[in-house]
Amino acid sequence: MDPKVDKKEVYRFSLMERIAHGTHGIAFVVLLFTGLAMILTSFQPAMKILGGINVTRDIHHIGGAVAVAIVVVGFVLEPKFRGWITYSLKFNKNDFEHIKGFPVELLGGHSPYPPQGRFNGGEKMNILLMFVSCVVIAITGFIIWFPAVFPQWLVQWSYPAHSGFALLLAAVFLMHFYLGVLHPDSNRALKGVITGWVSAKFAREHYQQWYDEVAEKEPERIREVK
Repeated sequence: MDPKVDKKEVYRFSLMERIAHGTHGIAFVVLLFTGLAMILTSFQPAMKILGGINVTRDIHHIGGAVAVAIVVVGFVLEPKFRGWITYSLKFNKNDFEHIKGFPVELLGGHSPYPPQGRFNGGEKMNILLMFVSCVVIAITGFIIWFPAVFPQWLVQWSYPAHSGFALLLAAVFLMHFYLGVLHPDSNRALKGVITGWVSAKFAREHYQQWYDEVAEKEPERIREVK
């Protein structure tokens, strides 16, 4: 291990990745609260503040369009963005070993696991759940938005599917927020989605395989810090 790793940072996320991550997060919060305002009476005071059901629905539609558009923009503007999604949805033996010990990590402990790639097994599972949920929500949301275009039975089934996967995504989002912001160890990754840079020590502890590959093939992505 590099003895100077404590004094180094590694460039983890590009500007496009950070913009997409932040925009998607904000859009999801808007979608969640406007969606809840339209289906739960306990959230209806919020709907009144926004200006009523029609305004709330319009905001919900705009939020959905933004969430889809930022992914499309990422695919078009940055080829590595496509590779990021493809890589995240491929699991190997080391990923499953990490997933087995993930509950211990979630509770603040540490369970030994094999060297991980750019995203560890737990993060890949998080991305998989988010990806599937977002695809279902986007498709059913489009069907609900334009019901006259689709068969009635499909529209009817789209409502529970849309709500169910939205609740699943909300649970995944809350866990993601906890790990990224509140967890005493993994919250060191937060700097990466803001500035792009993370501690080299943190990267090597959690993504050893990826860090070693960067150090060997892209050393310009590692810098000294004072």
